[in-house]
Amino acid sequence: MSGTSDGLVEEIRRVAKLAMLELNEDEMKHIGTQFKNILDQLQKLSELDTKDINPFSLEDMEPMPWRKDEVVAWNRYSEVLSQAPVSEEGYFKVPRIVEGDHDEK
Repeated sequence: MSGTSDGLVEEIRRVAKLAMLELNEDEMKHIGTQFKNILDQLQKLSELDTKDINPFSLEDMEPMPWRKDEVVAWNRYSEVLSQAPVSEEGYFKVPRIVEGDHDEK
């Protein structure tokens, strides 16, 4: 992948593996380019002179009012589950993503 360092490519591969994503070389190149652009923009931001900028410029804003934390009954579980492609015994049923020998329940 031209334009991206070997370390960045390896990091993309590592994260893709952790996320269980299968990326082809074009996708890796595209993600690498986007990531490099983000890092370049962050570098530009770090070069800005911010010595005269108050890091706590939000101090002058009105504080948000506190509200009482109240328990509210919510019983729309059936409605929510009806939107799921598959549910079982009151739970969402999703495809297994963890490989290995695990007992089915």
